[in-house]
Amino acid sequence: MKTYLVLLRGVNVSGKNIIKMAILKDVLIDNNFKNVTTYIQSGNIVLSSNLEKHEIETKVQQLIYDHFQLQITVFCLDLQEMEIALQNNPFKENIEPNKLFFTFLKEEPAAGLLADLEKISFENDQFKVIDKVLYFYLPNGMSNSKLSNNFFEKKLKVTATGRNLNTIHKLIDLAKNNNN
Repeated sequence: MKTYLVLLRGVNVSGKNIIKMAILKDVLIDNNFKNVTTYIQSGNIVLSSNLEKHEIETKVQQLIYDHFQLQITVFCLDLQEMEIALQNNPFKENIEPNKLFFTFLKEEPAAGLLADLEKISFENDQFKVIDKVLYFYLPNGMSNSKLSNNFFEKKLKVTATGRNLNTIHKLIDLAKNNNN
């Protein structure tokens, strides 16, 4: 049995796609997922399963549809992938962790679309794509920036979900404790 980090895209945001994590946790346990832990209401789940990542994504997506009547994109990473994403973080100097975002992409963006985006100046805001993770740092905060997950999805034509650095650290800690 392996531990996975499951990230739900766009739940409990601005009153849309409402999923009570306590109810979802019970649904997952009732469907043979083990050691299920949720973190805050924004769709962060740590669980154990013998299924492969793509099978977990499909099953969780179907369970959400069956129980909440919502079509939600599900991302599944193992602990090593999340730790590599953290290690690859290009923004490590003098950053505020709640202003640094890790956006996980369903696929690597097309080189041409990424090159076009890199030509645009976003003043103090910075971003970098490494493999299937887009990192962006907003020193003046999200409310003062053009950059967001939705912005990157439109520009790069990819499906994505993001978490700030504080949440990444917490999920890694939860996953490590899940392994014990």
